[in-house]
This record gives sequence, C-alpha cells and structure tokens, in this order.
Amino acid sequence: MPIIETLSERPEPIAPSTLGCAVLARFEREPDTLVIPVVENDRPVGLVERTAFLQKIAGRFGHALYDNRPISFAMDAEPAVVEGDTRIDAFSDIMLRGGPAALLRGFIVTRNGRYHGVGTAATLLKAATDRQREYDARMADQTAILNDTRAQAIAAARAKSQFLAIMSHELRTPMNGVLAVAELLRRQPLNEAAQAHVQTIVDSSESLLRILQDAVDLSKAEAGELELNPVPTPLRAVMDDVQSLWEPRASQDGVTLMVGYEGDTELAAVIDGVRLKQVFNNLIGNALKFARNGMVEARLKAWVEGDQIRMQARVRDDGPGLDADRVDSVFEPFVHGSGPDGAGLGLSICRQVVDRMGGRIWAENNQGRGATFAFDLTARRAVVEVETPSNVSDLSELNLQSAPHILIVDDNATNRVVAQALCEMFGCSSELAEDGIEALQAVQENRYDLILMDIKMPRMDGVQATQAIRALDGPVSRIPIVALTANADPEDAKHYLSIGMAAVVEKPIKPERLRMAMNAALSTTQAAAADDSGEGDGEDARAPKRRAARRA
Repeated sequence: MPIIETLSERPEPIAPSTLGCAVLARFEREPDTLVIPVVENDRPVGLVERTAFLQKIAGRFGHALYDNRPISFAMDAEPAVVEGDTRIDAFSDIMLRGGPAALLRGFIVTRNGRYHGVGTAATLLKAATDRQREYDARMADQTAILNDTRAQAIAAARAKSQFLAIMSHELRTPMNGVLAVAELLRRQPLNEAAQAHVQTIVDSSESLLRILQDAVDLSKAEAGELELNPVPTPLRAVMDDVQSLWEPRASQDGVTLMVGYEGDTELAAVIDGVRLKQVFNNLIGNALKFARNGMVEARLKAWVEGDQIRMQARVRDDGPGLDADRVDSVFEPFVHGSGPDGAGLGLSICRQVVDRMGGRIWAENNQGRGATFAFDLTARRAVVEVETPSNVSDLSELNLQSAPHILIVDDNATNRVVAQALCEMFGCSSELAEDGIEALQAVQENRYDLILMDIKMPRMDGVQATQAIRALDGPVSRIPIVALTANADPEDAKHYLSIGMAAVVEKPIKPERLRMAMNAALSTTQAAAADDSGEGDGEDARAPKRRAARRA
C-alpha cells in the first residue's frame, strides 16, 4: 500500500516571521497553491490555507490587521501533521473521521519530525482513484474468475460513487456558507482591492465545487451509473446558454470568446441538453486556462440526415497546444493537456458523457498555435413547441410580494445566517427553526408566507416535515415550500416536487436563483388564493391583519 510521502508536494515553506502582505503576494503569484507550510528550524509550526487566509484579509480591517504582522498571527497553529511513512488508507480514515473541515485544511508531511511536504484532499482523492484503478487491473488479469471480478469491480465503483456523493454533500454545506457570505460581501461598498479578494474566494470555491462534481460524475460513470435524460433540445439555445455563461469569465481573463452555431435555428435533437452543455463548459473552461490574452472559439454545426441530426462540435484555442506525448491520454483522469492547471477530471467527464451518447471525442494540435478539442454526435430529430415566456425568466421583472414572512428551516447555523441575510436583502422578514419538528410546531403557532426547507436534518428531515405540513388541516397545509439542498440530483428534485414542494434550489445558493424560486412559489400561491377568494373564507381574510399585528 502506498505511503503518504509519495503523495506529498513540496512548496517552499515560510518562516513564522514572514509578513502577511508577503503571503498575500505569494498566493496572488501562485493561483494553484492551496496551502503554504510555516517552518522554523526544519520543524513545522503552522499552515496557511488559501481560502481561510483570504477570508481574513477580506474581512473588516483585514489588511490593517495582517499586512504588516507576522504570519504567525493568521496561520493555523495546529495543522494535521503526519509522518511520511504512514499508509495512505490509515491516514484517510483518520481525516474522514475529522469531517469536511479537516479535508479542506490540508496537512503537513514530515520525515523524522522534519518538514518534508504538504498534502490536500485532492491528493487523497487521486490516491483513492489510483488504488481503484490498480485493483481493477489486477482483477482483470485473473481470467479464471472474470465474472466474479467484474461484479466486485462494479460493487467497488458503486461504493466509491456513494462515498464521493456523500463527501460532495458534506463539503457543499460549508462551501454554501463561504460562497453565500462572499456574495453578500461583493454587494457591499468595498474598495477595489477588497472586491478582488472576495472574487478570489468566489472563484476558488466554485473551482472546488466543480472538481467535486466532476469527481462524483466520474465515479458514477465508472460504476455504470452516469444517467442521461434525452429530451427534445433546441440546439441554438444550447449555444446561447453556453455563450451567456462564459462571456463574462472570458472577458475577465482578457480572452476573446467566439461562440457560433451553424445550422437551422429551429433544429432540435432528442439529447440530454444539460450533459451537452457540461461537455462544452468543460472544454471551454479548459481552453480558457491556456489562452490567456488570446482567443477561444466554440462552435456547433448541425444538419439533418433522414430522421437523424448530425452534430459536429469544435472548441479551439490559440494557447501553447498539447504536449505531443499526452495527446492520446489527455482524456484520462488526472491527466492535464499542458501545464498544472485543474484537477484533470473535466476532460475525462467529457469522454464519458460523449461515449454514453454514442459519439466520439478527440483532441489535436492546430497548425501553428493552440489545440482543438472535437466531438461528433448523432441524435434523433425532435420538434419543440414554442413555450410561453415565464414570469421568472427575466430577473429584471422579479418582484417579491410586499414583505413576505419566511420560515427558515436548517440544522446548520451558518446556512441559517446566510438564508436570513438573503431574505433581508430581498425585503423579507424571517424566523428560524433547526429541524423539521420545530418547523411543524412553528407553522401551527404562527403564519408564514413561505418556508425555506433544508433536506438533511436530524430528528425530522425536510421530506418528512413537508409531508407532515401537507397533512395538516386548513390553509397552513398550502404554505409554499422551497427546498434548499445539496441533493439536487434530477431524481431527487422530482421526488421533492412530488411530495408538494414548490421549487428546489441547489446549494451553494445563488441569490438570483433563490429569488426566482421564491417569486415563482409566492406567485403560484397568490394566484390560487385569488381563485379561492370568492368562497368567502373569513379565516384567510383576517390572517393579514393578525400577521401585521404580530410583526408590529
């Protein structure tokens, strides 16, 4: 079994006397550095974790407090420290028992007590994947028990998939707090430097979430559980969505992004549009890393052949191109096309998705500069009816009803603070509950216009609480409920809607998405109330006065 020493990286350590401004400058110079060890006389004395340090700098008086003070005032003085000859599996068990926070902090590797390197959750994830690959290879060689081997490999892959799904959920909970608070900070009147620090927090957090999602998708694919949901999908709309998502990022990076569609604008294919956009997003995100101050072109060409639609997709950049010895292996997990950027998962996901769609994907160097990533697909032709514009399609038209009163239900204190801050930003008043039992009691004692409901909670979870509320008598049973959850898998979302929830908002919470969901839920309830108003329900007619009196 490999030992921790084989996974360690060796970033240059700093002394406890190093000034905070020097550490900040180093993080800015080294965007891929997640942790910096603090060493004195070859002995580790602390660890500086990127996100935690930038949060301190971005806080009120952050620069004044830390710029000209030794890093010993801002470092983690009690980091996890492990000897290099420790077995990876034994150390992983210890880290997992420490919870998500331990994984995010990183750890220091020593040799006979002296500093030897550092490690992170990404290195442990890579080790787990490598170990699984080696296990599968050994099993494949035992042809005499091939069937049993295949069953064991699938079971192991499914177990890994379940583990990663749980880890992703647990990590999304603290990341929800990080991203939401950063979003609130970004809306404050901060100076340019502080805004840049906040943006770094947002970018780093979103990168971690993308890596987590890629890891979950990859493990599902290896277990044969990567699901596709083919539906009639307008192809021009796919490219419009891709362009609107990536244009701001490309502009921020100083890259000219050209997104094009060649074909009948009314063409629609029976295909998983979400996965198709995921492939484009991963390829464009990869291209932007290497086209600094350059150009990226993404285009989709589609035409009809009988009852089928043929699609040719190309993403081209003018960066340094692919290393010649990696062109054929660039779609393997943890392999980078060129340079150290990323976790090496995005391209592997692209191959898995395209393979599942029955297509072909490849990469090649351009003549001159840059590389092109290409994939071809064939799908059934579809006819898509023109949809009536929704009242939640344009954020500029969103207006929540006057001062709605919200019940926030979540067992995580940070999530409650974040949701309450967002409600205040939307002009809503709110009350708090820590689990489904408290929520059920609250709705029977007070009146609320809407409930924001977490799913994973002790005692009574969000699903059970929703079912219990829907089983009550009277108007209270019709309170709109919006799910706030890291379990936003399509099948999970369908289940939440089937039990009576009005909408599902994925964590980390985007303020605009939450606002849209709340607006849609409240609008639907208001419309239903207007239809029922002719029935002369005196209880409903008196309710606004009681609520106003209680708030006063």
